[in-house]
Amino acid sequence: MLVETDPIPHVIVDVRKPEDLSFNPLPEDLKAAVHIPAEEVEQALSRSAAGWRARAPSAPVPARDWLLVFVGDDADEMRAAAAGAATAGFERGAVLEGGLQAYGQAALQQANLKYIGRDGLALALGLLGERATRLDGVRVLDIRRHDERSLYGSIPGTVHVPTDQLPAALSMAPREWEAAYRCPKPGFEDWVVMQCRTNRRAAWAAQVAQDAGWPRVLVYRQGVYGWRVHPTVKAYQSYERGEPPPEPEPFQPEPLDAARAKAELTQLGIRVQ
Repeated sequence: MLVETDPIPHVIVDVRKPEDLSFNPLPEDLKAAVHIPAEEVEQALSRSAAGWRARAPSAPVPARDWLLVFVGDDADEMRAAAAGAATAGFERGAVLEGGLQAYGQAALQQANLKYIGRDGLALALGLLGERATRLDGVRVLDIRRHDERSLYGSIPGTVHVPTDQLPAALSMAPREWEAAYRCPKPGFEDWVVMQCRTNRRAAWAAQVAQDAGWPRVLVYRQGVYGWRVHPTVKAYQSYERGEPPPEPEPFQPEPLDAARAKAELTQLGIRVQ
């Protein structure tokens, strides 16, 4: 799903030895991967941009906060490559669990994602009615970038965990999470809702959380672009880091539907107080 949705800047690196490539070609959706043997990763990433381009002319030069995903057939080689990247100063590295064989099997399984709409989310957050209270056991993670959240506002009651931090955050101990995000870490018994501008990044984040063991994960279908409840949370077009932020889009606030919200949460299996 990382390749399909492209939720964060990333590069996929095939760390197998050259003689192993012909025996097990990469799956079609990984054909854009850069090939750098595991023992050469640290040196390749320590070189200048010109050195990277000479090695991988078709791939963008990764910044140090990009996600580097190392794939191969041997777990030790992938871990060695990730360690080399860390030594070269790259903050975020990941290895393909189970290797390419497991990836081929997993590709046959479709992501089983569930979605929640605007009304249901508002009810869960205690935003539907003056006397409404938020539901216990529902946590909403806003996974947009810092600039998006500060420039265009955030849905009240959401916790900010940027997309590029999420994989590491989910592996944190509860005390580490609380120190980083100033709230308790969601438990496996909680409902965890992923929210972004639309739902593209949120769908990837939900898959990451499911893979990490969270059984109750939802994607907020409309994102902040479709929230349109109060002008403090603005609608805006997509833009990448470093690009000029777009002007917010004007909209008329839209009413929430309490009956629809209750019906949606009941259908999802979320207990309404």
